[in-house]
Amino acid sequence: MTTPTPPSVPGPSPEALERMLASGRDGALLRMSLALAYHRREEEQTALMHVEKALALDPEFTAAGRLHGLIALALGDNAMAEAAFAKALEVAQRHGELQLVKELTVRLKRLRPTPGPAK
Repeated sequence: MTTPTPPSVPGPSPEALERMLASGRDGALLRMSLALAYHRREEEQTALMHVEKALALDPEFTAAGRLHGLIALALGDNAMAEAAFAKALEVAQRHGELQLVKELTVRLKRLRPTPGPAK
């Protein structure tokens, strides 16, 4: 009996990326790639571990900050998602990443409740 293969997803497999990591190659980009690969497989806890490591290695990595928020949403942790998106927005504004600023602004508006009418 053969084991089922995971559904095909774009990009390198987490296994290939894990081999790179095991060979001694570590860095923010590799950790971000691992996080994305696991997120695409819906292995959110493992993805979270790698994206947090990516951000520890490079706190200015805005794409990792955005992914951190997306993983938090997938885990149902809106507070973590809001914090991750807010931090990524602050960095993206400093770096002049206008498209990411727009996206993160929208994501934050959707997460933050709008106040009701005053009584």
